[in-house]
Amino acid sequence: MRSMVWFRSDLRTHDHRALSAACAAAGNDGVIGVFLLAPVQWREHDWGGVKVRFILRTLRELSVALAKLNIPLIVERADTFADAPEVLAKIAARVKCGAVFCAREYEVNEQHRDSAAEARLTRDGVVFRAVDDQCIVEPGAVRTGEDRVYTVFTPFKKAWFRVVEERGMVPPLVPVSKQARLDIEPSPIPDSLPGFDTHVPDDLWPAGEDAALARLRGFAGKPLTQYKHFRDLPAEDGTSRLSPYLAIGAISPRACLHAAIEANEGKLENAAANKAGQSTWISELAWREFYKHILVGFPRVCMGRAFKPATDRIEWVEDRGHFAAWCEGRTGVPIVDAGMRQLATTGWMHNRVRMITAMYLSKDLFLPWRWGERHFMRHLVDADFSQNNGGWQWSASTGTDAAPYFRIFNPVSQSRKFDPSGEYIRRFVPELAALEGGEDGAIHDPSELPELARAGIDYPRPIVDRARVRERVLAAFKGVA
Repeated sequence: MRSMVWFRSDLRTHDHRALSAACAAAGNDGVIGVFLLAPVQWREHDWGGVKVRFILRTLRELSVALAKLNIPLIVERADTFADAPEVLAKIAARVKCGAVFCAREYEVNEQHRDSAAEARLTRDGVVFRAVDDQCIVEPGAVRTGEDRVYTVFTPFKKAWFRVVEERGMVPPLVPVSKQARLDIEPSPIPDSLPGFDTHVPDDLWPAGEDAALARLRGFAGKPLTQYKHFRDLPAEDGTSRLSPYLAIGAISPRACLHAAIEANEGKLENAAANKAGQSTWISELAWREFYKHILVGFPRVCMGRAFKPATDRIEWVEDRGHFAAWCEGRTGVPIVDAGMRQLATTGWMHNRVRMITAMYLSKDLFLPWRWGERHFMRHLVDADFSQNNGGWQWSASTGTDAAPYFRIFNPVSQSRKFDPSGEYIRRFVPELAALEGGEDGAIHDPSELPELARAGIDYPRPIVDRARVRERVLAAFKGVA
């Protein structure tokens, strides 16, 4: 039975369950790949130019990889998710496919789209099969003793580890074999789409699964061993930077876990001092899955609502001037401004700085956290709804297992702790490059300099007085308790 693979956030051939299932079902009848461009829907979901450009470049790499398997990739336009079922049905009829396979997506709109696609294809007698492939352990497989979704990470991780171990650590990476050749030409792939411009250089993020696997191999050696030590230091290249590839499925999470377990002597956790990095990174892979499980168990987070319903009553301060200063990296707080400028110029921000900038927006500026969430989605190359939403709600104290509302990062203290020399700040806030680093260095807080010393520095003073921050936050959260 000729089969079709509907690619979405799974742009690879390596370890791809839907692709493997389609190849097995096709026999000698051949397999076709399809990807639907949905620019209107993507704008509604706050996708930005840097992510869309990364997807288009990855599609080119995917098309080449599929062609080596005799699988043509058809790329067509379906402006919205509502358009997708009919476009998909027409393609299936045109290429005479009897089955469509895809990897399940967990967001609410995506699930509605897939239900509509299944109904439309079924009318034509086309089989629709969705498989779980975004997670190592699929949502629903990790439950509490009361058969509920875990809402605290630590017990979730223990249960997740238990399921992984019960399944033999990690299922084998699924193979894909060469298919029967078809007389179907692959589609041309556009360089860009109107409304999705980006100034981020392509070479910062090489596209495709080969680039992703190469990055994983490079990270799984010495950098992974040192991960626990360097992961919180934004001036260091201490993280995997695989998040853009995981977000669009250019690499599978199972491949990441395989590499980590192999480097960790076959274990999920290893108490050996020289294995702390491996164990810590495996824990971060579990964090990624935790937020996807939350998405399925509590779909309200997909609808602009807080995980903690009571916090939806908080009256945030809608100050557009402060928001613009935050977006543009001119808050007068160097570590915050460095992070926002890194985001604008590279399409990425170090995770520690994401927490600092998010908490600064939601606690110091007391702006609506959804504003920040949306800005990150529009500018991150690794924009992934579940991870972005989970991180923002953690920082704003509205989410699951979030930072307590009375925990408010002091950005200057964070800067001194995690960028002590000021190297990261100098990289992205060059007007402060001449200032001293160190624990008491002025680069962390130029506002402490005497007026005469500040005279030659073109850098703003802090836009808010931190002395008032804690009182306002405590009052607001106590008011909805």
